[in-house]
Amino acid sequence: MITDAFDTGPTGKFRTLCRNYPDDSVYNGADGFRSLWGPIFYRGRANGSARLLVIGQDPAQTEAVTRRILSGQAGRRVQGFVEKLGMTKSYLMINAFLYGIYNQSMAMPHLNDAGILAYRNQWLEAAFAPGKIEAVVTFGNAAFDAWKAFKTTPAGQSVNVFQQRALHPTADKPGGPITRKDLLDNWNIALQHLHANLQTPDTVQPLALYGNNFTAAELPEIPSRDFPMGLQAWMRSQDFWAGMSSAPGTQRANISIEVP
Repeated sequence: MITDAFDTGPTGKFRTLCRNYPDDSVYNGADGFRSLWGPIFYRGRANGSARLLVIGQDPAQTEAVTRRILSGQAGRRVQGFVEKLGMTKSYLMINAFLYGIYNQSMAMPHLNDAGILAYRNQWLEAAFAPGKIEAVVTFGNAAFDAWKAFKTTPAGQSVNVFQQRALHPTADKPGGPITRKDLLDNWNIALQHLHANLQTPDTVQPLALYGNNFTAAELPEIPSRDFPMGLQAWMRSQDFWAGMSSAPGTQRANISIEVP
């Protein structure tokens, strides 16, 4: 008998936000988004218990299947990052965008459109309302800009926690200007700052920095408790099992899945 833990769902304000979210008109009216796969809200503890807030960019095809953000390659890298901080469960991850992106240059100018901004700020307000968040880490430019926008609001101005900016978890694209070593050097700096500012990690442990490449242990399986019930283990421990099919169609609507 399988007895995996699972995410029982958001509570309180988070549940209300998942019930009342921007409809397709908000994102369809802003070019570049894959609204056909619907909104993908969070990963982690959407119940007021989180002490580390992680802000990412947008969900991709893997996330469209698992219904939780940061669950593909980027998610496993981020999982290794937060576990280095001793944060094995008390984190909440949200994205700058509620819907996936199929065209970066078209979507990014809409980061702070009124409907997108207002809804994202409600999530940030809900995250800080219990008063338990000790630190924030933003992965990538869109996430950092989302954080800056929140900090200009009355609710944001009242928040006084440590915030660390870090490179996007897949910034080391082949042939790009950022190498794997650049990424990990940046993350090592971020880890040291965050480690010094998190007072109550789930596990107290010495900080182990990255080397020149990810080790297998630094790409852990994402815990089953972060996902809906019944999600298969290979979806939490493998990369690239979901991808765009050869005929993407409107908004890259078609996703192909390969079971390992």
